[in-house]
Amino acid sequence: MFRSRTPALAALSAAAVTLAAATLDAAPATAQPAAGNDPIAGFTAQGSRWQRQYEKLFSALPSPQVARSLDAELSSEPAVTTTTGDRHRVRRIVERFASYGLKPQVKTYYAYTSLPKKVSLRMTAPRSATLPVKEKRRPWQKHFDEVIPAHNGLSPSGDVQGEVVYANYGRPQDFEQLEKAGVSVKGKIVLVRYGQVFRGIKPRDAARYGAKGVLIYSDPADDGFGRGPVYPDGPWRASDGIQRGSVAQIQLASGDPLTPGWSDDSPGARRLKPSEAPMLQGLVPTLPISYGAAEPLLRSLTGAQAPDGWQGGLPFTYRLGPGGTKVHLDLQNTFQVRKLWDVTVTIPGSERPDQEVVLGAHHDAWAYGSDDNLSGTENVLQIGRALGTLLKQGWRPKRTVVLATWDGEEYGLFGSTEYAEQQGERLRNAVAYVNMDGAGGSQFGAEATPALDQSVIDAAKEVAWPGTNGTAYDAWKAQNDGRTPIDRIGGGSDFQAFFQRYGVPAMNLGSSSPGSSGNYHCSCDDFYWMSHFGDPTWQYHAAMSRLVGIATLRLADADVIAMRYSPYAAETVQYLTAFTEQQRTRLGKVVVDVSRDIDQAKAWQKAADALQARAQQALGKGDTAEFRRLNAKLMEDERDLLTPAGLPGRPWYRHQIYAPGMDTGYATQRLPGLNDALFLQNDPATAKAYEARLYASLRAATRTLTPEDDG
Repeated sequence: MFRSRTPALAALSAAAVTLAAATLDAAPATAQPAAGNDPIAGFTAQGSRWQRQYEKLFSALPSPQVARSLDAELSSEPAVTTTTGDRHRVRRIVERFASYGLKPQVKTYYAYTSLPKKVSLRMTAPRSATLPVKEKRRPWQKHFDEVIPAHNGLSPSGDVQGEVVYANYGRPQDFEQLEKAGVSVKGKIVLVRYGQVFRGIKPRDAARYGAKGVLIYSDPADDGFGRGPVYPDGPWRASDGIQRGSVAQIQLASGDPLTPGWSDDSPGARRLKPSEAPMLQGLVPTLPISYGAAEPLLRSLTGAQAPDGWQGGLPFTYRLGPGGTKVHLDLQNTFQVRKLWDVTVTIPGSERPDQEVVLGAHHDAWAYGSDDNLSGTENVLQIGRALGTLLKQGWRPKRTVVLATWDGEEYGLFGSTEYAEQQGERLRNAVAYVNMDGAGGSQFGAEATPALDQSVIDAAKEVAWPGTNGTAYDAWKAQNDGRTPIDRIGGGSDFQAFFQRYGVPAMNLGSSSPGSSGNYHCSCDDFYWMSHFGDPTWQYHAAMSRLVGIATLRLADADVIAMRYSPYAAETVQYLTAFTEQQRTRLGKVVVDVSRDIDQAKAWQKAADALQARAQQALGKGDTAEFRRLNAKLMEDERDLLTPAGLPGRPWYRHQIYAPGMDTGYATQRLPGLNDALFLQNDPATAKAYEARLYASLRAATRTLTPEDDG
């Protein structure tokens, strides 16, 4: 209970005026709860008053000046995972955490990575020209020699040459459209633009159609001059800007490709051979290039005119080829198991040290990474700074808080996944995982499990939003036509292992500025970009520290964890109904009957409604024994939705409601077991087997929330 920490608040309140920012109102010197507003979800009335007092003290500490200082320091050199710059960044993070009175730990993992050794791209027809494979250095960019040239992480090496075919975004439907038009990519080098799907899908499907190489460029219509002024005069991508990025098949698994499902925390860990690793299979040599380099290739292409929707932003008619343009790609990458470094800080809970709330952001980058993702790392550090100040005054969270900065995210979510796989069964006691991946701009956004939607909304209502007269919640609504859209968790960031393999409820909170896509994975994502275009006042960084800090503290301190499964169950009914309708539309009949699943999801919703009412009664009475019973149920319910068998064709993923799309990589696939088996694999028998698994999980989720399961 909060009252167990009441004496500590007296000392904290007396010192808070000097320790906090000047805007903080003086806290009462006596150990009495401050008068609060309406009760916070999951807290008793008295607990809410104490919590608001702590949140007021906490919120005064994140500072725009500190945000700017952190970014200037941490982005001073490139930090590709496992490199010297990465090691320097880790040292700086450790020093910052320690300066806040915290005790950081560095955990070393050993992951299979690639780095470019030789990158050469020549246009060989209709004329000969060497094309650039690295951006121009700007005067303010230090250590530019350490910026790696164009690289798609974990792409195979190769020396290939041939005719070029343009394939739009390189989606499955784009290759299908080429085939229908009589344009073959077999034996060709495919030129595709970034966007729409995860970049690793593009070489996978190009290889399926027989291509021998892939070039991926950023089209100016998507994130260059077609959107506005370009770097360094504006936030959008310049003609030399290159979007690096991994092509590891993260829709199949995440983490070190050679240790899927187990940790690689020692040099001698059991490892697959690269030829056995699912995340590395079915690819061809792939290189990212700028639209400046792509322009002569596209301009010289002959053949049919590109279909509607395939025209980009360059000032000429796009054509499909083949014909006119030939290239020679010589790509030699080095592959090695290398060290990477996670940094964690553990703040033990005063009442339930066994239960953890994990807040994480990755610190590695493809170059300097001020936006992606030092903005997230710097917010974790700012939250650590604030909590360190409170700790010095005697404050403790009820539950353990873990602050983490992950390494190796850019190659395939390496550091967070290896941590999660190492923790294993300990994660059964993890209350939630909170992720930050891009958190320094004016436009707030969120992804979450439905159980945590209200927690996101409530935290957003507590924080003033820069440049407005309202809160983050108000700005969020105004930017989305009166809605507060919370996306469902798919793929592409460090929440994957926690949520989709271990069933830890998760949220991903971030904010971006117009033009953020223009700096994505480019050397232009630097301190200059952030200080001129992303967040020149650094106020949004500080606001995000407050918002995410409050969301984390409430998860750590709630009497009854604020998770609501009734909306979750209602959404699941919608997904099941849509699955049935999709069968009628695509197959002309219902092959997999999910009527019992729909009925069970409705029963789950009723059980969740009853549990919510029960929680409100317990909070009104201050029944601590009931709190413990309810929290055990709330923590278990998300985990009930996992299947030990894993998903069809990708057993690393276990969550039966949400997974990354097999043909999108990032976008969320609802009911992945059913949809993958029936519509992608055309396997009704497997789909029926996954219907049975889903039904068992829905029954388990219902039982967990019922009083009869109190044990």
